[in-house]
Amino acid sequence: MHVLIIPSWYVSVYNPISGIFFKEQAEALVKYGHQVGLIAVQEIGIRNIVKEKKIVFPKEYELINGVHTYRKSLIDFKLKTLKQKLKLKLFKLVLERYIKERGVPKIVHLHSYMAGNFVLYIKEKYKIPYVVTEHSSSFARNLVSIGDKHNALKLFENSSANIAVSEKLGKFLNEEFSQKFTFIPNIVDVDFFSGKEESNAEIFQFINIAFLDKNKNQDMLIRSFAHSFKKNGKLKLLIVGAGKEYSRLKDLIIKLDMDQYVILHGKADRQTVKSLLQQSDAFVLSSQYETFGVVLIEAMSCGLPVVSTKCGGPESIVTSPELGKLCEITKESLSQKMLQLYNEREIYDADFIRDYAIKHFSESAVCQQLTKIYQQAIA
Repeated sequence: MHVLIIPSWYVSVYNPISGIFFKEQAEALVKYGHQVGLIAVQEIGIRNIVKEKKIVFPKEYELINGVHTYRKSLIDFKLKTLKQKLKLKLFKLVLERYIKERGVPKIVHLHSYMAGNFVLYIKEKYKIPYVVTEHSSSFARNLVSIGDKHNALKLFENSSANIAVSEKLGKFLNEEFSQKFTFIPNIVDVDFFSGKEESNAEIFQFINIAFLDKNKNQDMLIRSFAHSFKKNGKLKLLIVGAGKEYSRLKDLIIKLDMDQYVILHGKADRQTVKSLLQQSDAFVLSSQYETFGVVLIEAMSCGLPVVSTKCGGPESIVTSPELGKLCEITKESLSQKMLQLYNEREIYDADFIRDYAIKHFSESAVCQQLTKIYQQAIA
């Protein structure tokens, strides 16, 4: 089937992981037998240009792992209405080229509501059905304007199917817009994130991988770890990631006298992340809100049990005690669950945890569900 993917944001030179889920899903659909194209209209932020000291526009067309990728870029500016009109104009130009070179798609798949005007234009002009996968936490965090909510309602009402990347997000959107949302998770590369290595038998290592910001809540994580394991030389906490909270977290670790037990690793590439997961014994997520929680599944693909706050997405992932533990978003609850997991560490079966990740979040599992949605949309 000819599928056109439209992401509301996408990977770039400035941010190579932004929209990586959309890219990986498009490539998985190719492997599953679909003809896949992708159109992205991307904003380049002034801050990124200043930081990198250069302006880089991506190629307007590339064949990337089987995905016919078309892109237009513009420098970001504050006039929202004018910017939206310009982005739509750019989209129309690249869409005309796409159809001329690749033909008319059977189905359009939009990722997140922000580019909703693109798919509404396609449906009106070409009568092509579309489906929407919603990823954004903005609705639940009350960060969407009344005007954008009105546009999102129109988008969801006219789609052939609405998808949410977690059950909790789907339930919230159903209540907010009175539209049905089906839960289909993001794809995780379970082949890349493979079984764990033999870890240090004398040291049990919890690992957290995330941006260092208020939402990821590493402040609470460090305090929770210190509360349960202070001065216990048998445990360590490794925090992997960069962000504006780095200096403050470093100061907190020193203040709590935990600098021998809590390590701020800093930024890591994908290969390093994989290696660090494989060398660890359990994963811990302390976020205040997550629409999904892909890093949980990456850890589970390596056979690690997990501890996670009940923050939206993880409740659709950690669905049984054999996988790990869920906790409230408090220092006391997180501390208690980390201690419980450590005390019960012998009961967790790495093969069972990895098999669960493969069954529910692999390319084939997700593509099978999406293909069914596409077939129903064009029937």
